Amino acid sequence: MHETINYEDGKMVPRARLWIKKKMYKPSFAAAEPLLYFLDKYATIVVGGVRAMGKYYKNNRGKTLLDKLTVSDIAYSLLVYESSYDVWSEEMDKAKTCTTAEEKKLYQGTAKNKYHVKRGARLPLYQDGWTNEGQNYYNEMCAEFQAIKNNDTLWATLNVHWKTYTKKYHKYSYVVLEETDIGMESKQNKEPEVNNDDDCIVSLPGELDNDNIEFDDEYSDDGDNNDYSKHAAKRQKMWPV
Repeated sequence: MHETINYEDGKMVPRARLWIKKKMYKPSFAAAEPLLYFLDKYATIVVGGVRAMGKYYKNNRGKTLLDKLTVSDIAYSLLVYESSYDVWSEEMDKAKTCTTAEEKKLYQGTAKNKYHVKRGARLPLYQDGWTNEGQNYYNEMCAEFQAIKNNDTLWATLNVHWKTYTKKYHKYSYVVLEETDIGMESKQNKEPEVNNDDDCIVSLPGELDNDNIEFDDEYSDDGDNNDYSKHAAKRQKMWPV
């Protein structure tokens, strides 16, 4: 499984979040891939995971994850990921370096959540634990992705790239039943069984067929030739810490 994440200077998919500012309304698939990957692997969890999305696809033929996600879903998933990144990294380092219970007990962790109070902290009634900085940052990200969704050209381009993305990363697809003169006819051999939200990826139906968009070149100031392998991150379940 591809595990590369575009995470730079504490921010997730920072290049995609500059599309509006740089007037990059037709980014290439390579430029859009990190954002689509993040939405698929992490934002999906915010809306219920693979099982919930499977029901959504069945009940909303022709719709995709991009139709399901709201700007709030996207912003919240980014907020949780960025806030927890250092803690997750430290936990993975602890798992790799500590082989005994005693070593784990003596491990001195220093990482803290970036936008949330420390785990186990007592919160005032009706408070969620997100800091003022985190709340303001969340609102900024909502505005960023609302602008992306409001730009018809950019959003249509992302929908075209979503079709390419699902072909590249998703192994299975759901059955589509069509009514015929002799009953219901399946267009696929069988429907895959979905047993686990973490390790079963299901192909998404209903992508756009508009393949005639001419995509912009990569960012001219990208000195690393869009090599996102510098920032690898293990796939995690996301949770509000």
